[in-house]
Parts: sequence; C-alpha cells; structure tokens
Amino acid sequence: MHGPDAENAAKVIAENVVSAFERDDVGAGAFLAGGREMAVAGLMRELLDVMPAEDSDALAAACNRFLDRLATMSMPGPRVEAVDPDDGSVTMRQR
Repeated sequence: MHGPDAENAAKVIAENVVSAFERDDVGAGAFLAGGREMAVAGLMRELLDVMPAEDSDALAAACNRFLDRLATMSMPGPRVEAVDPDDGSVTMRQR
C-alpha cells in the first residue's frame, strides 16, 4: 500500500480506533475542541510509518504507541488488539 491508498486506509483505521476509544467508559469525552482530529492525525502518522505492512500485529502496535502517549496525559483507556487490514476494523481490549 502506497500513496493515497495508504492514507485512506490509515484514516479509516485511525477513525475506527478513535471512535472505539470514545465509546469506552474511561475514554468517554476524551477528545474536546479539535482533539478528535488531532488524535486521528496522530494515529495516521503512526500507521503510515509502518505501512505498507498489512500485518494486524504491526498495525495494532502502531496504534498502541499513540494510545500509550495519550495515557501519559492521564487518559487511560483500551488498547488495540487487532486491526483487519482489509476493511480497517479494529478489535479493542481493556488494558
């Protein structure tokens, strides 16, 4: 995956991770006033660093690196267990 395809895939995965994080009890309301867009952009950067990898573990690890940085800002929450590289869906787990 290169170019626009990688960016589109990264955006889908990032949106899914942020949505799952927001739905979690601990992460509820975590992204305020533009924070959601910043989180999506940060996740996309992490994902694009490992793409074109289509390995679920590599994609999940990239997402979790970003989520770990959020956790250091007092926003603990779930972690990504798996990413389906075909459709961008994510499976979350509690930390």
